[in-house]
Amino acid sequence: MTTRSLYRAGVQTFLEHATGETVLAMAPLFFQEDFIGAGNSASIPASGAPVAGYPWVKKIVGAAPPTVGLIANASGGQVSLALTAASEKQDATLYWNDNLALDATKKSLIEARAALAIPPSAAGVQMVMGLAAAWIDGPDNNSFYVEFGCTASGALLIRSKDGITTNSIAATLAGAAVVLDTAMHVFRIDISDPADVGFHSDGNRVNASGSIKFLATGVNAILQPYFSVYKPSGVGVATLNVDKVDAWASR
Repeated sequence: MTTRSLYRAGVQTFLEHATGETVLAMAPLFFQEDFIGAGNSASIPASGAPVAGYPWVKKIVGAAPPTVGLIANASGGQVSLALTAASEKQDATLYWNDNLALDATKKSLIEARAALAIPPSAAGVQMVMGLAAAWIDGPDNNSFYVEFGCTASGALLIRSKDGITTNSIAATLAGAAVVLDTAMHVFRIDISDPADVGFHSDGNRVNASGSIKFLATGVNAILQPYFSVYKPSGVGVATLNVDKVDAWASR
């Protein structure tokens, strides 16, 4: 691995040269999660019952339940969020138990290394990952968010909702839509300028300059990491594997 450094919005960050994956950010507030070590277990706490010292909980909706849990012996430590093929509403979400702590007005960034191991297989099934407000039934119903998404088309989506404007647009690179495969990729959302939010996949910006704004203010701008696979009904499936999550901001 070859590392180098660069400044993003005045913050020195160290990154892996080939992929652009962040190794360290010299920010006043820096959260880093690799899902490794004894503090992680296959039994991630349920929503409403967080464990002291562990940031994550899981929200499970469905009688033939979807799952959120550690993948045994996965390289680098990985969590899997998976819907089942049961014909019912299902939700599998990994988040901070609605402890909103990342202020998008304070040069926030979030980066994840993740793989859509099983893409959404039917209409209505979706994956989202990024920052969002408190959990609610259905990602589209969340009050505020800035995140990547994907539906049954397989195209990577750029999504935001700031109380003024709601966006869901295709991510593009060199004029072509970005279609997700099942491999690991590095996804970064840079809100260091709320008037020009940058979405990046494997180090490449995939939205036009100025195309996405996140202009929420006050408590509405304070969000949490949010990873989810969801379906309102039907037998469709999807699986998202998350290898690491970094987030940083000013105080």
